[in-house]
Parts: sequence; C-alpha cells; structure tokens
Amino acid sequence: MRELSRRIFASLVVIFWLSFILSCQATALEKRAEDDNQRMLSDTREYLRRLEKLGFAGVVLIARDGTPLLAQGYGLADREHGIRWTPATVSSIGSITKQFTGAGILKLQEDGLLCVNDSISKYFQVVPEDKRAITLHHLLTHSSGLIDPEKIGDWDPIGRDEYVRLVLDQPLAFPPGQGYEYANANFSLLAAIIEQLTAKPYEKFIRERLFLPCGIYETGYVLPVWGDARMAQGYRGNNLWGTVLGRPMAEDGPYWGLRGNGGIHSTAYDMLRWAIALTEGRVLSRESMEAYWKPHVSEGGDSYYGYGWVVMTGPGGEKIITHNGGNMIFFADMAIVPERKLVVFLQTNVIADVPGVNRLLEKIGARILVGKPYPEIPDVADIATGTITSFAGRYKLAGNAGEIIITADGNALVLEAEGQRAFSFLHSVEPIEIDRIERLNQLLDRIMVACRTGNFEPIEKAYQGRVSRERLSQRWKEMIGNTEERLGPLRGHEILGTARMEERDETVVRFLFERGSENRAYVWDKSAESQLLGMSMRCLSTRLKFMPVAESAFASWDGGIRPSKPLRFEKSSDGRWRLQLGSGPFRIEGTEVAQNYGIKD
Repeated sequence: MRELSRRIFASLVVIFWLSFILSCQATALEKRAEDDNQRMLSDTREYLRRLEKLGFAGVVLIARDGTPLLAQGYGLADREHGIRWTPATVSSIGSITKQFTGAGILKLQEDGLLCVNDSISKYFQVVPEDKRAITLHHLLTHSSGLIDPEKIGDWDPIGRDEYVRLVLDQPLAFPPGQGYEYANANFSLLAAIIEQLTAKPYEKFIRERLFLPCGIYETGYVLPVWGDARMAQGYRGNNLWGTVLGRPMAEDGPYWGLRGNGGIHSTAYDMLRWAIALTEGRVLSRESMEAYWKPHVSEGGDSYYGYGWVVMTGPGGEKIITHNGGNMIFFADMAIVPERKLVVFLQTNVIADVPGVNRLLEKIGARILVGKPYPEIPDVADIATGTITSFAGRYKLAGNAGEIIITADGNALVLEAEGQRAFSFLHSVEPIEIDRIERLNQLLDRIMVACRTGNFEPIEKAYQGRVSRERLSQRWKEMIGNTEERLGPLRGHEILGTARMEERDETVVRFLFERGSENRAYVWDKSAESQLLGMSMRCLSTRLKFMPVAESAFASWDGGIRPSKPLRFEKSSDGRWRLQLGSGPFRIEGTEVAQNYGIKD
C-alpha cells in the first residue's frame, strides 16, 4: 500500500513539474509574441511618422481579434480649417464599394429573389444576343466581357436605364466567362438589379440590409449624417480638389457611372466593424461567405477575383482577402487575413502627391506576417532655408555625362538632368549599363521617327509580334490625336533618356506640339534585348525631389514609387560645391559651374 502511495506521489510530482515547465514555456512564447508585436507596432509608427513628414496624410488601422492595435491619423484631412485625420474622419473608399454590392446580391440570393447563375436577360428587357449568356456570376467576377461606356464619367448625369443601355451596346472584350477584364460597369449593372428587385434606391437597400443590423451607421453615399467638420478634402499639390460629395449627384446618390461600383464614404472604425461582422457571420450565411471569398477568376499572376474582393496568398502562405479603390485624389485599401484574425485598413487624401501609398498596405502586411523590414525612406531634418538655397546651381557631371540643374523648392531640392546620360544617373535605381541604355535610346528614337511617318513595322518588331501593327497604328492615332486637340499639331520629339528600374527599363520620350509638350514612358523587358513591353502615360517625372536628412545631405523622394538614393555636398578647395549622387559603385560626382538658381515657385 505504501509502495503504491509513493508511486502515486511520484507521478503527481512529475505531472506537476511537467505542467510547470509547459506553463513556463507557454508564458515565454506569449512574451516573445508580445515583444514581436510591440516591435512591429514601433516600426510601423516610425515608418508612418517619416511618411507624414514626406507629405502623407491619412489614417491607418491595424486590428487583431477585433481590437485595434494601431488606429491613428496623420497629417491634415482639411488644410483650410486645420483639421487633422483621425480614425473617425469620413472619406471616399472608391472601389471598395464593390464588396457591398457583392454582399447585396448574395443577400438577395438568400432571400430567394435571384440566383448568381441567372442570365442578365432575366432582369433587363433588351439584351443583345452576344450578351445573353452573361450571368450575375460573370458580373460579380469581371468575367462578363463588358467594358465601361466611352466618355461616361463619374459625374455625368446619366440615369439607370440609359446607363444600362449604353453598357449593353458596347462591344464585348471577350465572350462571357472566357476572360477577365476589370470594369466598373459590371457592378453598376448589379446595383441596377438590386434596385429593380427591391424597388429601393441602392444605398437605402444596403444600409437597411447590410449596415444598420451590424451597427454600421457612418458608411454610405448621402444617408449618413457626418457633418462638414469630419469630411476629408482632397488635394493635388497645393490645389484643393474638394470631395466626391461636392460633385454633381442625384438626390439618392451618385449617377450611374459611379453607383454600385465606387464612391461610398466611410471611416476606419466603421470599416473595422464591417470586417468583424463578416468574419463573425453576421452579414451572410456560411454558404454565401464561401462564394463571397472564393477565388473564382484569375486576375493574372497569383491573385483571383471573388465577389467584389481580390483573393490572394500572403507572404507567409496565408489567405488574404483584399480590395482597394481611389480616383487619383482619394485612395483606400483594406485587407482581412481570416486565419490571423487580422484587419488592416487605410485612407488618404493625397495619393496624387504620395503615389507610393498604393503599396503601403502591402508593406504593412509583410511586416506583420513575415517580419519583413520597411523600406528605407528619408528621415527629414529641419534645415535653414538659406542653407538649402546655397546648393542651388548647375553642376557638370564627371566623364562628360551631362549636367544636373538644382533648384530650391521650400525645404527641398529639385534636380533635373540635361543630357541622356545625366537622365539615367539621376533616375535609375540600379547600376547603369551605358551600352544598353544608349542602344535603347537610339532604338526608340528610330521607332518614333517611323511612327510619325506612318510606319509601324519597327514598333511591331520591338513588341515581338505580341501587338498587331493595326492595333499599334490605332493606339498611336488615338494618343497623338487626343493631344493635338489640346496642344495643336505634333512638331517633333526628343528622347530624354532611359532609367534602370527594379523590374524594367523605362525610356522617356518628350513629344513636342505646337502649344506645348507631353512625356510618355516606353517600358522594356530587363531580361531581354530590346523587347518592348508597353507604353505608360504616367511616366517618370523629369524632376526629382530630394529631402534634407542632414546639414549637407539629402535623399530622393518621389512619393514612394522608387527606392531613395543619397545626395551629398562638400566644398572643394576653390570654394565651389561638389556633389555626390548615389552610393557605392552606383555613384557619380559633379562640380558646380553656375550658382544661384534660386527658389522654385
């Protein structure tokens, strides 16, 4: 009996110590996770602090298990009244609107009023034969082949029936279900179906069926009562753009170029409530949620379109449900990581001037999910205006590489290149291969000369047959013709230079018209010789801003699109400034040859 008691006692001691050890290990793991979490938040706050000093204005929210870890505004939502951004600031969320339309359609399917496999001919009286195979599923996944009506903007006063007619009169990009083409028209047609089936305006329906039952009161077009003091104003540079709600609009919301596909306003806190309601199953049934967040149609690469959401795999293998939206003034981005119970959301009113914010959510996600560090950006220092203006001048680059003109612009310097090599040194983010960039400059010059004379064989060859000569001719006529309407006849062109980027090479062409000029960027495959990938209307700015980081040291900043590069000044023995642009093997020096370029207006 005593032996049995001793064995029982020994067993209890072992169990106690095992429990104690496991408890200690669990506590250590919890502490390590909390420490990692705090480092992530500290890194994120520091990155956003630097971004704010570089012009970012907006709000960022990070929540886990429904609790905000970070919910903070940066910069001004309304400069005219000095109102800062907060998580309660109201701003447009753009195409994030599409997820509400998708949820509304699934809600009506739960009600037995429709089926996503229905043909649109069941809901619209006159549907052309080539579009009768389009289903609601095709609309929800941008696989219908429909394209947006030409020359119908967000603010054009067009009604529902006329808009539907114009959409269905457009040619298809591909047969229904046989491709992917993102088009706002898909979701405006879905909004039209919602209105027809419910006999209610689109916003009234989604507010009653989706928002109010989930405690979401501040999301919508015109029904929420926000007050002017909470509304973010949009900006481009120093110019006030205003708000989406200040544009022409019907009494019950936007006209049909925007309704159902974009333009809804919300706050960071309301969008968190929406995300929580979705993940807790309070918006849609389990079956509907599976369809809602299912990767239905490939967008190309590793992302797929669901029903108003993009579904992709994160850097750590997690399923990420995401969507963004904007109008080149306002921008919003949202991501939900269900298995991590993580929500990240951001809004901004300065995407025109800080375009790199369109990838900010991706950077935050990579930091949270796999610990990837944030990219280096300048930590702006307060430098006297007189010190900054002293660097203004013209600098001759070593090796006859051209010249750099430097002007002062407030607390920054603006650099502009003269000469193709100078352009490459200023704008490239990787070491330059002189022979390659010169070949690309010369090749594109020959292509432009040929295009101007109506010969599209050279550019077809550069595309290696991926784009037909007829299509290239049409694109050229459209591009040049549209610009000539504003600036008069085309008089010539010049090749400004080629920049080596992280994923491509870009050659910038300046087209010279009678009353002005416009630049375009032609994009080359870095891994192939002279293979043209496409043309971009949004080319590199020929001017690059550098922000002060020390008394005589600066770092480039183009809104966060490209990695930053250093610029340093030192006095030579003859009293002239010498500059060093770039670092390591990717560095070039220049000597001041003219002074006092003054302050840029």
